Amino acid sequence: MALTHSLLAPGELVQQVGANARATRLAQNLSRRTLAQMAGVSESTIKRFESHGQITLEGLVLIATALGATGQIAELFKHEHPVSLEEIKRTGRTRGRK
Repeated sequence: MALTHSLLAPGELVQQVGANARATRLAQNLSRRTLAQMAGVSESTIKRFESHGQITLEGLVLIATALGATGQIAELFKHEHPVSLEEIKRTGRTRGRK
């Protein structure tokens, strides 16, 4: 899998997401315990996520919901449709059924 759009390795990226979650939690003046209660996950889940970036997708969604960041999760794999004729010409044929 090529990393053509990111300057971070996968391990660095997951750690950065965890660090961002920690910064958001602290900006909202929440303890790990309080966030864990709000999100419905264990405190150790929060600690592992913030320290190492390790979390399940469900846990990530629960924490994002508690922190008010579900919009960012919803945009994660959103496909952008071309908006101009030039963009359509550049993209070429799309794969799939006709």
